[in-house]
Amino acid sequence: MTSYSFSLSASWWLLILCGIAAAALTWYAYRITSPPVSRSRRYALMALRLMALWVLLFALFEPIVNVLRATEEPPRVAILLDNSESLALRDASRDRKVDYRAALTALKPETLNEALPEAASTLTLFDNDLTVVAAKDFRPDAMRLEGQFTNLAKPLQSIFYDAERTNTQAVLLVTDGAFNEGENPLYAAEMLGRPMFVIGVGDSTEAKDIAVRSIITNEVGYVESELPVNITFQTSGFSEGTARLVLRDNGNVVHEQILPVRGTESRTLSVIYKPTQAGMHTLTAEIKNQSGLEGELTTKNNTYSEFVNILKNKRKTLVLASQISPDISFLRSSLEANSNVQCNVYVEDMKGGFLEDAASSQAASAGNAAAPKRTMEMLRQDLSEAEAIVLVGFPLTATPLAVIEAVKTELSRNKPVLFIASQDLDWVRLRPLEPYLPFTTLTGSKQEMLALPDVKQQALSSPVMKLSGTDTDAKAWNQLPPLFRTETLVRVKPEAEVLSTVKLNNVPLAEPLIVQRTLNNTKSLAILGYGLYRWKLLGYAAEAAKGREVPDIFGTFFENSLRWLATSDQGKFVRVKSSRKVYGSGESVEITAQVYDRSYSPLDGAEVRVALQSAALKQAREIVLTALGGGRYSATVEGLGEGEYSFVGTALVNNQNYGEDSGRFSVGKVNIEYQNLRMNAGFLRRLAESTGGKFFTAQEVAANPDAVRRAIQSVPSYKPRPITLRNDIALWNVAWLLGAALVMFALEWFLRKRSGMV
Repeated sequence: MTSYSFSLSASWWLLILCGIAAAALTWYAYRITSPPVSRSRRYALMALRLMALWVLLFALFEPIVNVLRATEEPPRVAILLDNSESLALRDASRDRKVDYRAALTALKPETLNEALPEAASTLTLFDNDLTVVAAKDFRPDAMRLEGQFTNLAKPLQSIFYDAERTNTQAVLLVTDGAFNEGENPLYAAEMLGRPMFVIGVGDSTEAKDIAVRSIITNEVGYVESELPVNITFQTSGFSEGTARLVLRDNGNVVHEQILPVRGTESRTLSVIYKPTQAGMHTLTAEIKNQSGLEGELTTKNNTYSEFVNILKNKRKTLVLASQISPDISFLRSSLEANSNVQCNVYVEDMKGGFLEDAASSQAASAGNAAAPKRTMEMLRQDLSEAEAIVLVGFPLTATPLAVIEAVKTELSRNKPVLFIASQDLDWVRLRPLEPYLPFTTLTGSKQEMLALPDVKQQALSSPVMKLSGTDTDAKAWNQLPPLFRTETLVRVKPEAEVLSTVKLNNVPLAEPLIVQRTLNNTKSLAILGYGLYRWKLLGYAAEAAKGREVPDIFGTFFENSLRWLATSDQGKFVRVKSSRKVYGSGESVEITAQVYDRSYSPLDGAEVRVALQSAALKQAREIVLTALGGGRYSATVEGLGEGEYSFVGTALVNNQNYGEDSGRFSVGKVNIEYQNLRMNAGFLRRLAESTGGKFFTAQEVAANPDAVRRAIQSVPSYKPRPITLRNDIALWNVAWLLGAALVMFALEWFLRKRSGMV
């Protein structure tokens, strides 16, 4: 439906009056002519002038034609098709590729948006990247199914930004549910807020398979120190047999073991080994059929690799506390149990000195005057040698300013710091140290309360919070007993990340409990609570006494924290790394570099070269990185064969060697897409139902494609959206209007001249 309206910049009555005045003037001008002309010519001249004047008046009043056009925009279905390699697998009883193409052929997804203009109807193919295909050009048998990774969240996030603009009211997702990159798609689907109709491809029954699922170990280890390695492997479809597990360090066998296999199970094997050389090490676990395990579906998931940075020496850590507390004793025990940490404990004695250690502190408190003490000079010396500083309830009101200044001096040298609060902490005296902490204090308080940790799933991406590396970590964190916390208000710095907030009476609050920050290669971690020993006594110890297996979160947390603080890149002005540690076969490898000057400002104008080495390469391959600006450099390497690769990047400034960095990555050693050999039906069903959609199998769709169409069309919001289009046509700005007036004036003048009129 289209409606029109007409408007002027002034009153219609004024236009009519001006028109009458123009008519009167025209009549007056031509009532008597010299020389006299015929009545018909006089009337023609009057008409030409009057029409020209009226056209000019009309234009001067700025007439505008308003056109309102009401129309409807049809609803859109966002169609997402999995293009990863796992869709080409063969399950225990079915061929996924055959089922996939049969479902798409029967459903004809390219016709779901047939009400849309041809140019707007598209489909999105996804693996670790997105490819938009015009619906009219789509053919199911043309899908290559070669993606090395699957990112399910990425296509959902891409829809989110255009959903309102394009009237997207439903999502059709066709996949096997095996995602191995990006964030959890459940969060992206929740943010999208559209019903998802999911078509699952594959067989949910178990196939005969042996697979190494993961390797969990420290990101950093030390030469000649024991490094724990947890290898998780899974078997399915076998009745009984044996398998051989081999662990290699840079290709050298460091552990070998025969394992019994009984049916379907998932097991974790703990292995201890001692690295003998510093540098980046590749740990590879491989499991092989030993006997009785014939008929394995694929061997492409029988290996898994992880990278570990082995350092030369132990890390020196200094713990400084202002008073005796159970946290000191438990923290010291945890640190001393770590063979990679050399711990030095200082506790103030409220007399300007320091007790020797925690044990001596307890002796002195019992009246033993012989307990040895440390001096301010000793503290300064140990602070200067420490590579990480732990502050527990520091400082108090009685803490000497000289001690605070000594700590501040060392923190200004970009040393990492772990801060733990206490009830008696003097927040005003803490302010000189706040530039090096991840928060600033707004108001201090000693009013005490019990607060539960509230850890969100997103926080588990931080290595500090990692427990087992599974989705159950958040649940384990949130089941911990409460800590003490004062009613102090703090503001988290913009570059900091909140790892845990608090709950009071099971009500989530936005107040931070655990905060981390990385700024200019300096790391800091703050725990704004105290009574951490409760995690050990009331959490781990209480459950362990009942014979239950629970993670030691207290010990793991502090081990993770010190390891994270220790892995600082301070002093490295050249950093070269690959975008990932593991690449699929035939995948492009992206190498990036960052170059800084001595003040850690980005340095442009450097020449960055990377020497790439591998057993598969006869000689080192040199790559020159392209400058991107802002001290960043990048290059993409194509055509690398399967194998382990090491690289050394060198930055040249004014033809002088400015700095180097090195790293490792692997190509085709681990095929992530083969880690899940059956359709993840449970996850896909949950994804569909949680969004108000519905789950179908590929076989159901091939047999009855109309069921999917009816389900989509039954969504209440799946209907056209009314759109009102307004178009304002400014007639006064139209060139032909002025042209018409000029033509009439010119014609009038021509007739006057022919008539001999002045």
